[in-house]
Amino acid sequence: MIVNNTRKPLWGYKGMLYSMLFLGVMSFFVYAHHMFMTGMGTSVAAWFQITTMIISIPSIIFLAVLIFTLWGGSIRFNTPMPFALAWIPMFGIGGLTGLPLGLAPPDIHLHDTYYVIGHFHYVVAPGTLLALFAGIYYWFPKISGKQLRSGLGKLHFWGTLVGMNIVFAPMFIQGMAGVSRRLYDGGAQYDHAQPTLFLNEWMSWGAWMIGIFQLAFIANLYLTLRKSENATDNVWEATTLEWTATTSPPLAHGNFTSEPEVFRGPYEYNAQVNGSIREYLPQNEKI
Repeated sequence: MIVNNTRKPLWGYKGMLYSMLFLGVMSFFVYAHHMFMTGMGTSVAAWFQITTMIISIPSIIFLAVLIFTLWGGSIRFNTPMPFALAWIPMFGIGGLTGLPLGLAPPDIHLHDTYYVIGHFHYVVAPGTLLALFAGIYYWFPKISGKQLRSGLGKLHFWGTLVGMNIVFAPMFIQGMAGVSRRLYDGGAQYDHAQPTLFLNEWMSWGAWMIGIFQLAFIANLYLTLRKSENATDNVWEATTLEWTATTSPPLAHGNFTSEPEVFRGPYEYNAQVNGSIREYLPQNEKI
């Protein structure tokens, strides 16, 4: 989505690919960074601290590839793009706040506090749900043949983004103040938690905000399927096969009426063809 709406090839495609493969392998060697408080010993703790710091490198490369792809691009801010763009800093916050938890000394203070909840949810809530919504808005025309409405989509985006930050950002403050998770009274029984208890009310309002703005998404689905006109087969002017080699929605069994033939990579935007510049060059178009 970022490449499509930046209208330029992905910067560092191989770097992103190798980083994802390396990250998958290293993920088998970092699990005990959740367990520093179990008395595993300094040698074992040191091993898992090192591997945790190493696994952060491919994650940074992954984000850097997307950021450098945006640099100098002709960015289109259609409905999926704000969700895709917001994923970058939100996932980055989730990753950076995890670094102190991957080191045993700061984890002694932060373990089992609201800081951990904030870190985790910046990865899986904004970092994952925003990407999920981006995918829904992007591929919904291919699935249904109808394009979700832009106004309701952007209303849904801003309400969700702001609400998520209101919910999860205060958790870092409470966690650094030493407020433990899983307290039935929200920390009212602890003197050290008193200065941060007002943030519980903020987080509650943020949660309501997220829930309410999902109604815009539900309304968008209903109105689009009920009343909207059919979208074109390649509504985003993309280069990949699902947009260029089949209809929206696909009508043939197996999606393609005939087996597509691929002549180039998936991200050929502003490509030079026969001395002229083509804004996008489909994978299955023979020159």
